This record gives sequence, structure tokens and C-alpha cells, in this order.
Amino acid sequence: MKKKRHGWLIAGVIIVIVLVVAAGGFYAHHVAVQRQQQRQQQNAQISATRFIKTIAPAAQREQKRTGIPASIIIAQAGLESEWGRSSLAQKYHNLFGVKAMDKKHRVRLMTTEYLNGKKKHVKVYFATYDSWADSIDAHTRLLLAGTTDNPHRYQNVTKAKNYKEAARDLQQDGYATDPDYANKLINAIQKFNLQKYDK
Repeated sequence: MKKKRHGWLIAGVIIVIVLVVAAGGFYAHHVAVQRQQQRQQQNAQISATRFIKTIAPAAQREQKRTGIPASIIIAQAGLESEWGRSSLAQKYHNLFGVKAMDKKHRVRLMTTEYLNGKKKHVKVYFATYDSWADSIDAHTRLLLAGTTDNPHRYQNVTKAKNYKEAARDLQQDGYATDPDYANKLINAIQKFNLQKYDK
């Protein structure tokens, strides 16, 4: 009887040890995953900050020249290009997700559009540029001259009194199909304090 109890006791101790080791392994894995996510967030933050500093001077020049808030230009470029990391921005220098107007300077890529309120992945033709500076110039021209079907499409944006108004006008005037586009712009501006570039 004593041997049987002794055997159960040993088995119980082994089970406890196994559970402790397993729990320790799970906890260590959980901590490692958390640290990796924190590093990724920090790297993304650093990358976004670097991107902002790179294009802020050009955005401020455009604001001085046209009245379009620099914060809006930076936030749009950031959101549309994943803060300069998207292949469209890296390979083809298109920061604003501008669609192709001609057949010469374009590339067909997969993107996300909201069609009838539903999120869909589609392939569309985007404009290509020689540099980010060219992309910023093209974006300004688009907002000032509108589209071929409506030259006054973005006139509200150019007359907006502040970045919040400009963000809402961009969404209302159909710059993007994302129904939450204005809020995403405003959140990006506030998160990175981009309104300081409007001064």
C-alpha cells in the first residue's frame, strides 16, 4: 500500500513539474511575443517619424503656395503610403495613392477599395513618378485642378479653415472610398502632432 501511495506521489510531483515547466514556457513565449510587438510598434513609430521629417518641408512649401494644410498633405501621404513603406511609394514614388491618368506612367497593383460599403481587394492602375517630390507636386495639382470629370472636385479642401475641415472635405469630395477616411486623417494628425507644421 505504501509503495502504491509512493508511486502516486511521485507521479503527482512529475505532473506538477511538467505543468510548471509548460506554464513557464507559455509565459516566456507570451513575453517574447509582447516584446516583439513592442519592437515592431517602436520601429513603425521611428519609421513614421523619419518619413514625416523627410516630407514636412515640401508640405509646408505647398501650404504656403496653395493654402492646403501641411498637416493634411503629410497625413495623406503617410496613410496612403504606409508612412513611405508601401511598394507603391518605394518603387514607384506614389505617396498619395493617385490613380493613373495616362497609359504611359502607370503600374497595376492590388489595393483595397470600398464598393457599395463593402471592403474589396481589386487591381487598379496607379500613377508612377520619378521622385517623392514629383508625387507631392502631382497631389497638389490634383487638389487644385480637380479631376477630368469635375475640375472643382476638391475646391472645398483648398478653402478649408483647418485640417479637420479639410479632412472631412476630402472624404466628402470622394478622394478615397474608405468611409472612415476623414477620421483616419484626423487621428494621424493628432497622433503625430502634425498640426504644428501648419504654423
